[in-house]
Amino acid sequence: MKNKKLRELWGQLKEETLSRNTPHQIALGIGIGSFLGVLPLQGFKTAIVVLMGTLYKKVNIIAVFTASTVFSLVPVVPFVYFFDYWVGTKILRIPVIFTVRSFENLDMKMLGSSIGALFLGAVFIGVVLGITSYSVSFLIVKKKQNG
Repeated sequence: MKNKKLRELWGQLKEETLSRNTPHQIALGIGIGSFLGVLPLQGFKTAIVVLMGTLYKKVNIIAVFTASTVFSLVPVVPFVYFFDYWVGTKILRIPVIFTVRSFENLDMKMLGSSIGALFLGAVFIGVVLGITSYSVSFLIVKKKQNG
């Protein structure tokens, strides 16, 4: 019974999203949501989405929320954040310092560079993922709406 209700709700949500918005609005929402999803802002993403919805009406907020939530699922978060951090260390050309042994000698300088690497990596991945997901979802939604 629950599965049937969930499928009906998903169908209504999908129909509502696809029928009232242009492919650009939906794809922009998915792109922005993907960007936000990889940023290390747990607890603030929903507030950012709500704020965006009130300020910028040309974005499909349901798409933003859904795309950002995919990367916020508890089992996925550690992997996303570690990948953000790893990419940031490669961009900054600093060593990956977070291992079990690294916590024995942790100091503020190490912590500061690690946070910087985390955010830099997240922004880089977010931009690449956002542009890619916008492009792919635009083509899919356009095809879906046209026929």
